[in-house]
Amino acid sequence: MITVSILDQTVDLAIELVDADDHRDAIVPRFEEMAGTINAAANRFSNEQATVFKLTRTLTIFRRKIFRGKTISRSFMDYREKNFHWTLDEFVAWDPAPRRPTAYFHDAWHIRQFIELGEPPNDEDVLIDREQDAMAQQLDVARILNCDDVLIEDLTRYSNDRERIRLRLLSGVGFNARVKAHFEIFT
Repeated sequence: MITVSILDQTVDLAIELVDADDHRDAIVPRFEEMAGTINAAANRFSNEQATVFKLTRTLTIFRRKIFRGKTISRSFMDYREKNFHWTLDEFVAWDPAPRRPTAYFHDAWHIRQFIELGEPPNDEDVLIDREQDAMAQQLDVARILNCDDVLIEDLTRYSNDRERIRLRLLSGVGFNARVKAHFEIFT
């Protein structure tokens, strides 16, 4: 198993692909680069942000899998196991380097929400609140990491627009090839 240290927390990389060897050269350097970007900015993160980055224990790269009886082919966070399941295409698409840590942080923020608030309920308003909160937190991290203006503008636009978040969650069409609805997995 490949591991990295993110702010002194060990994170495992699991590659669940039939053709894993064909993609290892695209995945491993990006995983290491993401950890390096986060670690290099350690002194710029608040204590809360640093704690959230440390919540994820495993990053699993996959294409399609069965999770809790449902076939999943999009990225999602397993809150209980603290395992961020990131599709290969999305993981690779989050270039340049500072972008990937913001997506990683966004889903780690959902672990924090789970710890503090419990399972995501089958309530659209609460799910939108949680997504809006995670996006606002992701935006803060994007600013700290000096991400490009396009990402900052996208995050700002989405985090301030509940209707767009609702439509994004319901349609599965998100900015930058992000995840579909959280509640499809957990309801």
